[in-house]
Amino acid sequence: FSFSDPLRIPSTSILSRHTTHSSRAYLPPPRRMSAASSSDRTEWLYDIPNSSWASPEWNWGYASGTGHDCAAICRRKFANRSSRADLVQSLLGPSAASPSQPSFEEVKLVLGLAIQRGRWDGSDGGPGGYGDVLAEMANAQRYETDGTEESRMISFVVDMKHRYGLLNPSQEDLEMMKSIDVSNGDTAIDELDAARRICSGLVLKSMGFIDGF
Repeated sequence: FSFSDPLRIPSTSILSRHTTHSSRAYLPPPRRMSAASSSDRTEWLYDIPNSSWASPEWNWGYASGTGHDCAAICRRKFANRSSRADLVQSLLGPSAASPSQPSFEEVKLVLGLAIQRGRWDGSDGGPGGYGDVLAEMANAQRYETDGTEESRMISFVVDMKHRYGLLNPSQEDLEMMKSIDVSNGDTAIDELDAARRICSGLVLKSMGFIDGF
């Protein structure tokens, strides 16, 4: 993975069964999961216990739960334009050595809030757009528990790429997104992480996240 060939990610064939998912509600019923599904997590978002999409206490979209608590912190953290621009820049130029890299749990939370906002102003891409990705995030299987860690990363990248054109991005950003390739079988996990961060940065940028959150 080298920036001499911008954003060209070594590819992998793990995702051979990718299909397009239908739209789902933004507010899925609160899930009832066993405590074992999240009890082995040692790191939580903003140090709030059980703060992950897979936690039964997350309750995305509801006025109570760890998702609601984390969303309030996240909105304060990215309340000004410069902080949002810094986040997008850090995602588009990921460096494993950089201490300023946000956790991907935080990135997913930012995406979730941005997509939720986009439901009202159309910046989520409309029908078949990123609302479907948010539904999968809230469902907490495709990107959280299904398959291996690598296959979950690939699913996320493929889903983010698939609908990017719906955001009417600039030609430069569209080409950047197209250049990300995770379709062969030799992509290291750190390269998959870089790919999903770049995808996230491009989507946030094209959704207008820098200008409003």
